[in-house]
Amino acid sequence: MSNITIIDSMAALNRVSSPRSVSIIDFHAVWCGPCKAIAPVFAKLATTYAGRVQFLKVDVDQAKDVAAHFSVSAMPTFTVLKGKNKVDEMKGANPAGLEALVRKHAPAAGSSAGPAEKGLEGFSSLNGSIDAQQVQCLNEDASHTVRDLLKGGGDKWLESDADEQLLLHIPTQQSIKIRAIRFTTVPSKISQAPKSVRLFVNASSTLGFDDAESLEAAQEFELTEKQAKGEEAVQLRFVRFQNVTALSIFVASNQGDEDTTVLSKLELLGQENAGTDMSALKKGEDDHDH
Repeated sequence: MSNITIIDSMAALNRVSSPRSVSIIDFHAVWCGPCKAIAPVFAKLATTYAGRVQFLKVDVDQAKDVAAHFSVSAMPTFTVLKGKNKVDEMKGANPAGLEALVRKHAPAAGSSAGPAEKGLEGFSSLNGSIDAQQVQCLNEDASHTVRDLLKGGGDKWLESDADEQLLLHIPTQQSIKIRAIRFTTVPSKISQAPKSVRLFVNASSTLGFDDAESLEAAQEFELTEKQAKGEEAVQLRFVRFQNVTALSIFVASNQGDEDTTVLSKLELLGQENAGTDMSALKKGEDDHDH
């Protein structure tokens, strides 16, 4: 899943900014050669610092209000925000300078850009481990597909088609441990946010709706309104998500019994599979036993 969010308006920027978040915005233009040259460096940094820094891209010709707000006059310009406040800036396509800028403002490794929720201390975003090219979704609307969910921001979201159900299959590039999942739907569409959810670990990509309804799930739950808005992550039974190479998410219903379901952002939180902190595992199970 992409670690870069496309921002196309100030409203979209405000939606992804929280008081303690650290964000870096790449102000670029499609006609800008240096912008294209440094884009792979920005993408690599977004993977390296996933869960610690939000990486955002703004096309100055498509989001003129955002460019004007930050008085952008040259491309590329990289602007660092803490919360909604600008704290630093770099102009020009300088790979070493960009890396230094990110390193300067990134929270320490093992911490996240925002305040850690109880039970999630020491865990970070795993979205950089998702194999974005292999992600699939059944019953997606042709105008709002899982690709829109991966891009995020502005008018990009995932929406169901024939009814309220969705079935996502999310392979990963390496084995991971998932401690929690953060589902986010924008407030204007909260009645369409997911409610009843069932999770399957390492299931075949051929898993269908009948299977998702009948097979035993690794975990099932109903999202509260806070969880549907992304204000709280859904904490999982960690022992059941220790060696995940594919996560299937079956959304059976939504918050307001609407005809279609909308999901604006999805974040996996946990650890790469390089040894388990059993004390964290035990504490998490004791603190949040579903």
